[in-house]
Amino acid sequence: MKIQWNKRYTTISIYTILVIFGSILFYKFIGNWNETTIFLKNTLSTLSPFIIGFLIAYFINPLVVWFEKIIGKIRLRKRKIKSLKTKRGLAILFSYITVLGFIIVILAFIIPELVTSLGDIITKLPDLIDDLIDEITAFVNNSSIDFIDPEAINNFIDNNLKNIPGALNNVYDVFSNIVPSLYVLTKNFTFGILNILLGFIIAIYLLASKEKSIASFNKGIIALFREKTSNSLIAILKDSHQIFSKFFVGKLIDSLIIGILCFIITMIVNIPNALLISVFVGVTNMIPYFGPFIGGFAGIILVLLISPIQALWFALIILALQQFDGNILGPKILGDSTGLSPFWVIFSILVGGKLFGLIGMFLGVPFFAVIKNIIDKQINKKYEMKMNKKQQEVIDDDDIQNEKNEEVE
Repeated sequence: MKIQWNKRYTTISIYTILVIFGSILFYKFIGNWNETTIFLKNTLSTLSPFIIGFLIAYFINPLVVWFEKIIGKIRLRKRKIKSLKTKRGLAILFSYITVLGFIIVILAFIIPELVTSLGDIITKLPDLIDDLIDEITAFVNNSSIDFIDPEAINNFIDNNLKNIPGALNNVYDVFSNIVPSLYVLTKNFTFGILNILLGFIIAIYLLASKEKSIASFNKGIIALFREKTSNSLIAILKDSHQIFSKFFVGKLIDSLIIGILCFIITMIVNIPNALLISVFVGVTNMIPYFGPFIGGFAGIILVLLISPIQALWFALIILALQQFDGNILGPKILGDSTGLSPFWVIFSILVGGKLFGLIGMFLGVPFFAVIKNIIDKQINKKYEMKMNKKQQEVIDDDDIQNEKNEEVE
């Protein structure tokens, strides 16, 4: 007996099986969440060199493109380098030399200074706390303000603050008890360095064949989706790339300039721990809106431990830098790279920080900018369709009315 296949029912059956299979997988993932978490962590750990390689390639790509343009203009024996393979290889080489040179400069000059500054702060902190306690005690005992209870405050100091210097002096004893954990830290650090090195190697292959990879990716999208859908997806991906690259490259340049300016000004004014504070200000400046406040507040606290007057000067310096960055430098470099209003910028930072911590605060703004871009395009598309439909209805009504008038005449 020959089976009569019905194409419609066959399609329905396949979709039904896929839905059931997907539901079972979803239940397995949710029902065994601890095992799922372990599985995802192991998967991410295995793929981490490739993820790192992709990120390195993505962020170095603008530098590679710039070097390619420079190399394309250079003449060797009155001839330009026309081979794309040669230009790409030299551009990647020069980009790696630039990036690695920058990292070596940081490790050779900035890290030792940071360690020295942190060491000075840790060494002086117990004495500074003792002095602060003495000043608070003297102020309380000599105060004539009615709502201050000297006895209660002195008891608080005796029971809490006076224990801090002793605890800080015993930091060595605390660290000596965590030697077993050093093995795990060393192992994680070693594997982290190895993953980064593998990431740099993988990034070379990604950068060398980026056109081929992009073409293959686009080909896959066109093969899997309808023409209209595939065109929309490719356009969205291009817009997302523009938003992310403009934001990160612009913000990196902006933060680097602010960090250098902060270091120069604090050195001139003779602010203590100028390098440590400037690095922190430059790094936190990558976070929109809240970054300058985080870096400035931390810097004020560090300077306040040494000199309240210099802390006031530093607060004025940070305020001036924030105004310069917000009104002149930032708009000049970034422009309107995200297209988000201040409300949505703050919203994206808070939500991103809540969900993914510090990385979420960095990625929140461009991620929400991509979502906003997609929503805006869909809204504009629907709006134009409705407006065109209304215009067509008006035209049709006019045509009908004209025909009626001609019949009457």
